[in-house]
Amino acid sequence: EDGTDTKILHQKEFKIGKGRLKYFDWKESTEIEENKKDYPLILTTSRVLAHYNASTMTKRTKNIKIVNEDILLLHPNDAKIRELNTGDIGRLYSGRGEVSLKVEVTDRVKEGVVFTTFHFPEHMVNMVTGHGKDEETMCAEYKVSSVEVQKISNQFKTEVSTEKNQVELLNKSI
Repeated sequence: EDGTDTKILHQKEFKIGKGRLKYFDWKESTEIEENKKDYPLILTTSRVLAHYNASTMTKRTKNIKIVNEDILLLHPNDAKIRELNTGDIGRLYSGRGEVSLKVEVTDRVKEGVVFTTFHFPEHMVNMVTGHGKDEETMCAEYKVSSVEVQKISNQFKTEVSTEKNQVELLNKSI
């Protein structure tokens, strides 16, 4: 079914008359307010369908062929300022820590927001997330962590030379 005949349930009122909406004033997270000068981007983390939490079980399945690493999504305008391209390795950092992730430049994220998953413990994404809690729910603010991203260049890549039978460190960008 394409949904064209689906009726809208609540157009003018709640059908059983018990619906209530409690309004709360919106205010910026203290995480953002206190850190926006040094960490102007907002990191939000979430899951992908192929994996659950730290993927301790799902990465043992064929799902690992669908998603095999955490990737940092970055808006094209934010990427341009930071001279980042899809496939680059970016240093994602905050006042709490840093991690290195492969970058994907995409307009699927809003300018000023970066996104990644937290399925692969080797990336330790939670090292950069905040310690604050939402005042209403007391949930950790994993969706609003002040961060910055920097291109990691001149990564050292280890290659084995068969001619010289020795390991050479080549100063190459990945």
